Amino acid sequence: MVKKRKFLGPSFSEEVAKVTTKIGHFQKEGSPDWVDSLLPNFRHQEEYSTKNSTWRIIFFFSVGLISFFFLFLRLFHLQIAHGSSNRELADSNRIQVKIIHAPRGVIFDRNGKILAANSPAFRLKMHLISRERALEWEVKNDPDFAKLEIDNVRTYPLGEKFAHVVGYVGEISEEQIKSGEFKNYRPGDRIGKSGVEDQYEKILRGIDGGEIIEVDSKGNKIRTLRYKNAIPGQNIYLSIDASLQEKLYEQMGEALVKSGSCCGAAVAQDPSTGKILALVSYPSFNPNIFAQNLNDGSISEVFSRSDSPILNRVIAGTYPPGSTYKIISSLAALASGKITPDTTFLDEGVMYLGQFKFSNWYFNQYGKVEGPVNLEKALKRSNDTYFYKISQIIGENALVDWSKKLHLGQMLGIDIPGEAKGLVPDNDWKQKNFDVPWYPGDTLHMSIGQGFVLTTPLQVLGITSYIAADGIIYKPQLLLSQKPEVLVSNLIAGDKIEIVKEGLRQVTKEGGTAWPFFVFPIETAGKTGTAEYGDPKDRTHAWYTSYAPADDPKIALTVLVEGGGEGSSVASPIAKEVYRWYFSPDKSNLIKDVYVSATDSGRPMGE
Repeated sequence: MVKKRKFLGPSFSEEVAKVTTKIGHFQKEGSPDWVDSLLPNFRHQEEYSTKNSTWRIIFFFSVGLISFFFLFLRLFHLQIAHGSSNRELADSNRIQVKIIHAPRGVIFDRNGKILAANSPAFRLKMHLISRERALEWEVKNDPDFAKLEIDNVRTYPLGEKFAHVVGYVGEISEEQIKSGEFKNYRPGDRIGKSGVEDQYEKILRGIDGGEIIEVDSKGNKIRTLRYKNAIPGQNIYLSIDASLQEKLYEQMGEALVKSGSCCGAAVAQDPSTGKILALVSYPSFNPNIFAQNLNDGSISEVFSRSDSPILNRVIAGTYPPGSTYKIISSLAALASGKITPDTTFLDEGVMYLGQFKFSNWYFNQYGKVEGPVNLEKALKRSNDTYFYKISQIIGENALVDWSKKLHLGQMLGIDIPGEAKGLVPDNDWKQKNFDVPWYPGDTLHMSIGQGFVLTTPLQVLGITSYIAADGIIYKPQLLLSQKPEVLVSNLIAGDKIEIVKEGLRQVTKEGGTAWPFFVFPIETAGKTGTAEYGDPKDRTHAWYTSYAPADDPKIALTVLVEGGGEGSSVASPIAKEVYRWYFSPDKSNLIKDVYVSATDSGRPMGE
């Protein structure tokens, strides 16, 4: 039996579709109102996820882009802008550069005796470390040991006896490093500060070497990457005779104690070459305290002492020359043609220039007169009256001219720094400094080495060497390898120089002023000097300048004792003992001969 389907009316299916569409299963445009009323703020899940994912992507992309941008900037800064410096910093963690400091050249005297040498040491940055301390660090495995650089400490085995000749080294200053002259130096480097160390710095200083090493994270050496040996400085030989220098220093010290003086200077030279044989300035200082920087207090004391031990009195001390200047007065008088060897003046003890009195030293001390005096006797007796008289005849211009010809008032050019010029006064100088003219009395004072004239001991030695070398002054030199250099020659005829020579020989003979030499076994020649310098206690500087042997000079020697008294009794004994030692065939076994004092024998002392 066939069942009949129930008829539901026309287009049922379309109606169902309408209903289901309204429910939202197939609605593609908009949302029905009931959805919002039933589920407020309801959104279809697919729509919600799509929108939030898009914003997340945009946010994280932006953050990533900005991060990579800053990362790029940082990498650019590190690798491009500061790449080289950062590479150096990185390398410094594993690569170290150590300087191997070149040792300075050794300084010898003419006979090979060491005057300045080196002791092994190390350096940590700018500070010197002794070898002993470095070994302690090595034993203790101190991390600073790996940082040490090889260096040297300058040593002066003869100390203060050679301080003013050799000089000393000290740490280079910031000002010197900044100057173009020392551009190859580094902080902590040692440099010559005075004397030969300063003068010949470029020769004595070597060329530094170095070592480049690779280290591990603990600073331990792994391997050497590169090594360059240091080149030592050149050794130099001085013309100084170390034994003579020590003898002269010893005699100067003893004389100062006896005379109650604080200070003095002495310098010896070979008059035929200009080579300096000895140079002593007293008091002196220990150059090792500067070179090794051992004690700041000791260094300060050297510079603060009232007797100025740092001053090189031989080349930088200026003094009235006293009667040693009479050598120049004699030459000026003979060169003028107005005075001959036979020109004679009568010494009456005192002469007058207007209302001013000018007396002879012999009259002042003993109340005696010399009578007729010629040039030879005037030098022998150091007669002031004679030189007063000749200066009135030749005038101050002749004295000034000859002073300058013999290099007074200017540097002789010795090869150590610090030389002073001294002073040769004239009318222009006096007008400028005192606003008064040159008076006739100034000429008289100048003729006997008083008044305004000032000289260094080195200049007085130059005058003496001029006579000893028959009219030649050689440039004073300390470097043995230098060729002799003539400064002065052909100023006056040889026969006139011989007249002065004979007068200086007579100074050391019976009746002369250098009484300690009266019985000396070798004939010498010299000139005493006693110079007033305005001391409140009326003390005088004691001078003696001389050469020996008189007929064939091998050495010229000038001695000055500040405020020591008379040249004859204070300065000339120093020269006598030095000559005795110098010409002795057995210097280690000297037997002193017996000298009769001038006082005991009735011989007048003075000058």
